[in-house]
Amino acid sequence: MKLEILITVDTNDADYATNISSISAKKLDQIKPLIEAIATFKSYKVKTPLSSKYEHSHNYPYGEMCREDLGEKTPQQLYKFSDKVFELFEEFLPYNEYGFHTIESIEVFEKVNRQKLL
Repeated sequence: MKLEILITVDTNDADYATNISSISAKKLDQIKPLIEAIATFKSYKVKTPLSSKYEHSHNYPYGEMCREDLGEKTPQQLYKFSDKVFELFEEFLPYNEYGFHTIESIEVFEKVNRQKLL
């Protein structure tokens, strides 16, 4: 059975990007624990020089969208997995010039025959 993974991310204020990729069952098994951790993400508050408390609600701040200057944690700080797991997972993420801050959805489905119309 051939699988595909569809990931939708929020790049900024409800501007979405989506990517569909083929994925093997083995690779899916390797990244599933990270996906489960992302699914259970809870927002967190930090103190910054600019404010007494700042709440971060982005579950995967990636690229330039990670506001480390406001105390936002990188995905590697939020989720304790090996670099290999992050590298594998990030192969399937949508590309965006500046990155994104939130993974909105991840779907896996059997690869189906498609017909390109345009």
